[in-house]
Amino acid sequence: MLMFLRSDDGRRVLKLATCAAAMTLACQGSAGGPAWNVANTGQPSRDIAISTTEGTWMSLDVSPDGKTILFDMLGDIFAIPANGGEARPIQVGPAIQRTPVFSPDGRSIAFISDLNGSDNIWTSRVDGSAPVMLTQERVDMLSAPAWTSDGQAIAAARLPADAPHNYTTEIRLFDTAAPTPQGGGKTLIGAPAARRDVQEATFSPDGRYVYYTERLKRDNIYIDATFINFGVKRRDLGLGVTELMASGWGGAIAPALSRDGKQLAFVRRVRAKTVLFRLDLTTREQVAVYDGLDRDLEGDYVTQGNYYPRYAWFPDNVHVAIWAKGKIWKVNIFTGTAVHIPFHVSANHRVTERLAFTHDIAPDSVTVKAVRQAVASPDGRTILVTALGHIWRKEWNDAAPFRLTKESAFEFEPAWSGDGKRIVFATWDDELGGAIVVTDAQGRGARTIVKSAGAIRQPQFSPDGRDIVYRIQKPDPSLGGAREKPGIYTIAAKGSAPFFVASGDDYPMFSPDGERIYFVEQDNAGDNIQQVLRSIRRDGLDPRKHVVSRDADTVELRPSPDLRWIAFKDRQKYNVVRFHDMGNMVDLYAANPEVKATRLADQGGYGLSWSADSKAVTWALGATIHRVEPDAADVRAATRTVALGLTVAADKPRGAVAWVNARIIPMVGDQVIERGTIVIRDNRIEAVGPADTVKLPADAKVIDASAKTIMPGLVDAHGHIDCCYNVGIVPQKQPQRYAALAYGVTTNFDPYPNDLVSYESGETTQAGISVGPRWITTGAAIYGRSRKGDFIYMPVDSMADARDILARKKALGTFTIKNYKQPARFQRQMLMQASREAGINVASEGESHYAYDLSMILDGTTSLEHNLPVANYYDDLVQFMGKAGAHNTPVLVVSFGELFGENYMYQHTEAWKDVRIRTYVQQVLSGYSPLGTPYEAPPYSRAMTTINLADELWDIGFRSVSRATKKLDDAGVVINVGSHGEIPGLAMHWEMNLLAQGGMAPIRILRAATINPANTLGIDAQIGSLVPGKLADLIVLDKNPLDDIRNSESVVQTVVNGRIYDTATMNEAGNYSRPRGKFYWELRQMNGINWNPAWTGGE
Repeated sequence: MLMFLRSDDGRRVLKLATCAAAMTLACQGSAGGPAWNVANTGQPSRDIAISTTEGTWMSLDVSPDGKTILFDMLGDIFAIPANGGEARPIQVGPAIQRTPVFSPDGRSIAFISDLNGSDNIWTSRVDGSAPVMLTQERVDMLSAPAWTSDGQAIAAARLPADAPHNYTTEIRLFDTAAPTPQGGGKTLIGAPAARRDVQEATFSPDGRYVYYTERLKRDNIYIDATFINFGVKRRDLGLGVTELMASGWGGAIAPALSRDGKQLAFVRRVRAKTVLFRLDLTTREQVAVYDGLDRDLEGDYVTQGNYYPRYAWFPDNVHVAIWAKGKIWKVNIFTGTAVHIPFHVSANHRVTERLAFTHDIAPDSVTVKAVRQAVASPDGRTILVTALGHIWRKEWNDAAPFRLTKESAFEFEPAWSGDGKRIVFATWDDELGGAIVVTDAQGRGARTIVKSAGAIRQPQFSPDGRDIVYRIQKPDPSLGGAREKPGIYTIAAKGSAPFFVASGDDYPMFSPDGERIYFVEQDNAGDNIQQVLRSIRRDGLDPRKHVVSRDADTVELRPSPDLRWIAFKDRQKYNVVRFHDMGNMVDLYAANPEVKATRLADQGGYGLSWSADSKAVTWALGATIHRVEPDAADVRAATRTVALGLTVAADKPRGAVAWVNARIIPMVGDQVIERGTIVIRDNRIEAVGPADTVKLPADAKVIDASAKTIMPGLVDAHGHIDCCYNVGIVPQKQPQRYAALAYGVTTNFDPYPNDLVSYESGETTQAGISVGPRWITTGAAIYGRSRKGDFIYMPVDSMADARDILARKKALGTFTIKNYKQPARFQRQMLMQASREAGINVASEGESHYAYDLSMILDGTTSLEHNLPVANYYDDLVQFMGKAGAHNTPVLVVSFGELFGENYMYQHTEAWKDVRIRTYVQQVLSGYSPLGTPYEAPPYSRAMTTINLADELWDIGFRSVSRATKKLDDAGVVINVGSHGEIPGLAMHWEMNLLAQGGMAPIRILRAATINPANTLGIDAQIGSLVPGKLADLIVLDKNPLDDIRNSESVVQTVVNGRIYDTATMNEAGNYSRPRGKFYWELRQMNGINWNPAWTGGE
């Protein structure tokens, strides 16, 4: 049936592709890319040795003669005799090699390897010699290879490397006669109608059929593995007819056909067990065979190459070899009898030294690097910038900038009048709302010309200076604004009633004649999010469309005032093109040959603006302002720069405070001081110890902490609590951060926040302008899949790309980057190398892919974010991570592989009744709800209706991962507590509770919530334990968490940087008495009813 796959002369010709003769040697890049050597990236490394009789998530195959078993372990491939024994290495080394499978004639094997930097199909002889790279994919991911019955082709699932198809695969066929170029192969099984995945192909002996797994429905985050989600299908390759062979409750995955083609083995979920089944292909009878398997991955929403590790039939058509419980078993497919096949593996792994840079989080001064806008005066001599929540005036020289006004409200998005005599800007006050202010060129004579309950954005003068155009943004629960109609407005510069013009999302401006208004609108229809430059008459009539971005990777469209140019950001880098409005639609992207874009800078930037005469553009990158005329012969050489030079004093309280008679858990070893004293002065710990060893300073305010417990402030190692995502501004008081403090979180690491405003909020916190935990941000994640709907795609095609990204991040003051969903290993390794050069740490997330997680640890990531997706970690993995010195933040509240752990906490608590939740938390990360709760739901909406699971299902879900995490902790892996921000503040304690259910002792959990993450983040010299000289970050609890970890919630005082807050009110106490300001919802009439205007989307 597959004779068309042969070469013209009917012979199978193996030819060395692009790699050296041994898998451990250097390898050239895939087609279209530079050379890259996975085995030697030039970074420091060391070797670790593994000796084990257990393995984790092992795929295997049995040779056609039944004498040999191939299997993978920790990215290496081994062989053992069919009855067991010492494992013989077949493919080993730094590359990740997996899912080996014998050819039908038993002379060759196929497997997936990333030796060339990307996941590709390789073949070799059965002893591992003569390796050939059969495919040349660069970023698309291949998985689960399967030989055709005649050995002339190999099928594999291919996952495209773009965000809209993140979960959509097809099975493609690759001829073994010669290497297949990038994007090649023939479609064997197309992507299903549900736009999900097809996987795990296997061919019938006669070549007539291909069997495969298909995900039958398109689910949200939650997938109940006992439902009918998966099925095994069969395609008749001659007739093209497809039929469903097995499905039903618990689904059907991982088909394996007997050698005689009469029996089909597959895997199904039955209640809380994963069970091996047999299907008689003649009678269609299904029989449950063996229920001793590990938990499958049917409950994972992420596309998996194998939903259960590959297993194989013996030639007798009676037995299969299958991995389970860390072992290999020979299972009688008719009786269910299982016999252990023992193995022993001795392996060496070369591990790149972990990135572990230290950072100073408490400098005496704050050097501003987060500049949100940079706007030049018409004469080009003065720049207005937004930084530290206000507008600063900077002359184009070495002089320091100064505040434009004395406004207490946040100020942003300034614009000059055409004559340079006036300035207009927007303001935000949490209690008063948004406004537009006009001043003279020196910032004097400020007049507020319009106010709004919503946030006002991007005001611009008309060419004659008589009018102003602006927009009101859509409401946000943290900012409010639901009472206002979002869209584009005009108003007289002297003040008048606003006039609504049209709906619009970005950058309103007048046409050169002042008769039309141009603006950008986002088109969210379908997968391909686009930005559209539109215009409309001032009276709201005659709408037109002028320019459309190709996809979500081209954003920030900025036409010049004379409409002869358009600047835009394409894949994070600024470009300009000439614009001729001929009435036809312009398809805008940097590589479009029809528009001939000029790149302004390789490292990107922020806040681009045009000069009034349209001859120059200005933008910022970190603390450097850039300016260039886009028609210069060489824009790089013509670019002028000036340093902002803005430095302010860091916030530091004054005075001493002492807590006496407290139980103190200093987080130094297992030490507990039962009756102790701790003294802080200014923002440092001065003394700590038993009461009779610490002398109280005469000037100290003394607080009796009898029956209280004092411990270091909590360090949330993975907390997504940055508010107002992709909104562009934030309130003066971010409620999520107040919530975090109220629950004792004094440092928060957010690995997927806003970009620029997140950096700015870290600086305003350091400067004492904002209140919140210490803020460590990655800025936008370095996301590797194109067309991402939140515009954060950052391609890494070369070391130059990686270095440009890290240069941009370093300019913003980044401590740690987020390496996220870069599909190819060469991309991830390039980021690691560039980060090492830049002195920046890397938090990596492996997309819920086991092999990717392994590679990230091998490549020296600072921390592995989230759990590995498998339910059980066996001895090989535990040894590997322990000896590699890995750091892991498992984030059980959103545990991969099964129902998220947060659901257990929602089932067993009443979070919405907590007074701190009611006061500070008006939205939660509800989009992960199994009930389909919309995003940004109020806590009560997410919590009062939730799923109720039988305990045995929790046991194979988060609890199983929790037990595995304890193994890692026992082996020396640094385990961190991360909340994911599911409920700001409270989720930190939920995570500790979930860890306790796996057997971790309270003191170990408290370490994981304090000193461990401080160590991971490179700041343990300053926080994480109560030691004299360290920063004064601590919490006071009513109850002892060593008795019951759930007592960690009983925080009554939080001290961050020496400032003391009462958690019930978040008023500052101690040597200061500063009441907290009001959130907008606290200013509304409630009539005694427990309702909140934020629940309308923000009134």
